[in-house]
Formats: sequence, C-alpha cells, structure tokens
Amino acid sequence: MGFTLIEVLVTLSIISLIGLLSINSFDKILEYNNLNTSAILLARDIKMCQYISMEEGVRTQILLDFLENRYHLIKVEKLPKVFSTSYLKDGISFSWTNFSKKLIEFDPVGCPDMSDVGTPDKGGTIAIKSMSNRYLYVIITPVTGYVRISENPP
Repeated sequence: MGFTLIEVLVTLSIISLIGLLSINSFDKILEYNNLNTSAILLARDIKMCQYISMEEGVRTQILLDFLENRYHLIKVEKLPKVFSTSYLKDGISFSWTNFSKKLIEFDPVGCPDMSDVGTPDKGGTIAIKSMSNRYLYVIITPVTGYVRISENPP
C-alpha cells in the first residue's frame, strides 16, 4: 500500500515546476516593487524640497545623477549645500528627463523651474525604468508644482 516510484517522480516533477514558475513571478513582483518604491521616494523628496523652499524661504534644487542612479537634494542659501543624497533601488535606473542640466529647482515660494523673468514656466518629467524596461514617470505640473506618478508618459 505504498506509492510507486513513478508516482513519486511525477509528484516531485509537478511540485518543482510549480516552484520554478512561482520564483519567476516573484522576481517580477520584486522588480516592480523596487520600481514603484523608487518613484514614491523620488516624488516624496521633490515635495520635501518644495516644502523646505516655502518654509525657509530659500531656493532648493534636486540634481539627478544618471551615472550613479542617485540624486542630491541641495539647499541654496549663500552657497549651494547638499543636505541629502538618495539612491534608486537595486535594478532601477534613470531613463530620461526633460529638465535642463538634470536639475530641478524651486524658488522660495515652491514654484518649479523659474524662468529668467521670475515666473514659473515649466514643469517636467523624470522617467525611471527597471531592468525589464518597465517605466514609471514622476511628473511635476507647471506653475503649481503638483507631483504625481504615472505609468503613462505625459
């Protein structure tokens, strides 16, 4: 009243196949989680720079470093000073941005990317991607500086 060798081998084969398929799915879930977390943290830091600009009445900047997949938060009082550096999660990288010089700047009232005449003229987008070329976009709305995350490019 036991199991035959064939029954045991078939059962182990099925269990192994299910395990192999679930590991592949788990990797994709983990990769998307890293992408989503990186976008949320970047959006949070952009909002924090806006808040610091408004609260302290100083200019703040975010300098994107595409080579190292990191960004620096900078407070510009008399001289620029980096007050925080953050890295994107493993396997996540910057893809592109339409901010000139890869620099996002907020004036003392929290408006993004000021023009030469002192009016808020431009928002922008930062695209980040995973190793499987899945993208998320951190979008800053012109004039208001509203920050949002989207799976679709603007």
